[in-house]
Amino acid sequence: MFSKVTEKNIQDLTVRELEELLERKKGNETIAELIRQRDHLRLELQRVEDQIELIERSGAPGGTTERPVAERQDASYRGSYAPGAEPTADSPAGHSFLAGKRKNNLKDYIAQVLLQARGPLSASEIQRELPEVGYVSSSTNPRSFYNTVFQALQRYDIFVKEKKKYRLSSEAFREDGVREILPKKKTRLKDYITDVLDKSKSPLKVTEIASRVVIAGYDTDLEMEELSQRVAGTLKKYLNKDFDWDSQRYRLAGRS
Repeated sequence: MFSKVTEKNIQDLTVRELEELLERKKGNETIAELIRQRDHLRLELQRVEDQIELIERSGAPGGTTERPVAERQDASYRGSYAPGAEPTADSPAGHSFLAGKRKNNLKDYIAQVLLQARGPLSASEIQRELPEVGYVSSSTNPRSFYNTVFQALQRYDIFVKEKKKYRLSSEAFREDGVREILPKKKTRLKDYITDVLDKSKSPLKVTEIASRVVIAGYDTDLEMEELSQRVAGTLKKYLNKDFDWDSQRYRLAGRS
């Protein structure tokens, strides 16, 4: 609780106490709004930097049709899993993240793109190369699909981030092929929401949770409004099982 003021019933508050309560509420809302604005700008900056890098790589002002990834990458990157490289103990010939499976998911296609690349790729570069390995997206919104690719890159342990680009982990291969692609221990939005609510002394609104999961390290390319919608969806999915709410704010299930 804020103070003794909030412990009283509203009808028992004096005018001065009401003014004090309103000022505190205004201050909290201002901080929350500033946090939302900061997180939004941070995500937009990341997207803009990605686009600038792509334009610079194209070698033409304003951007042109990019050369294939294989032509753009530095030949010095030709490691054990680059196309045409000699097989090694870590990367025997015939490696594929797509072969021998009844159904391939987006993560498998992303891994295949990185397998065939000659250097680390940005999320945008991976997105554009996915059709080359056979992935067909049902999304009609390129930006929405970009967010999906970005989330997959954050979620699975096989993808390693280096200076805003991604490569396969050195443990991506086994002697008899490729290993299973597993989620990181804590990359799910639900895990971050649980952690945020566990550390909070009081229930939180959806927008407050959204801001705090970003501060806690949740890596996302969504705008705050979109992230808030996803947070709300996750909370509702696990409502009464992991989370409770009082029609406005959420807390961990079982907490009073």
